[in-house]
Amino acid sequence: MKGIPYVNFNGNCEEAVRFYHSILGGELELLRFKDIPEGGGMRPGGTWNDKIMHGSLKFKGGNYLYFSDSWEENPVTVGSNVTVHLEVDSEKDVYTFVEKLGAGGTIQMPAAKVFWGSVYGSVVDRYGVCWGIEYQL
Repeated sequence: MKGIPYVNFNGNCEEAVRFYHSILGGELELLRFKDIPEGGGMRPGGTWNDKIMHGSLKFKGGNYLYFSDSWEENPVTVGSNVTVHLEVDSEKDVYTFVEKLGAGGTIQMPAAKVFWGSVYGSVVDRYGVCWGIEYQL
């Protein structure tokens, strides 16, 4: 299993990621909401289409930082805008961890196969920690 910090922004993700990239280096990748395939279920529309759905900085040794813009209707609060992203070892682990971490908390996105070729789910646990759990198919 690998844990990856995932930082969310309120519309200025690209600016922030390019700033971090200029300092930290690494390999930069950006996916905009408008680039999501039709039927992917995550197209907010309007000016938000140019915002970042997912960004990453990949460093030597296989370490990452992940970034995204939050939904316009669901802004993040600075201080609670970091998610612990777990890349787990099996599809079953996603379902198990989402259920167990979500007990007493809130399951934000139930575990399911998603358009980017993974099984993914997200929760806020009973202590207020945000988790994204993923198994890449």
